[in-house]
Amino acid sequence: MFRSQVLLAAATAVLITGCASSPGDDLPPHGASLRHTMAAQVYRPGDETPPLNGDRAASIMELYRDRGAAPPVMTDAIPGN
Repeated sequence: MFRSQVLLAAATAVLITGCASSPGDDLPPHGASLRHTMAAQVYRPGDETPPLNGDRAASIMELYRDRGAAPPVMTDAIPGN
């Protein structure tokens, strides 16, 4: 008799838990911050080219390695400052 009551209580608990609302439904969507950050880092055609793109950095490093001198000082201001 006690065993059937425990099984009935366990089955009732499982059924009630299954009817509970989904946790986190009221939270903002996951990954929104990550998607925003990634979108901010994407280069779109027509955007201004950053002052130190990959080709320019590679040419400066090659010049530095060939001459053994310090790389030239960049005069471009950092964007956003």
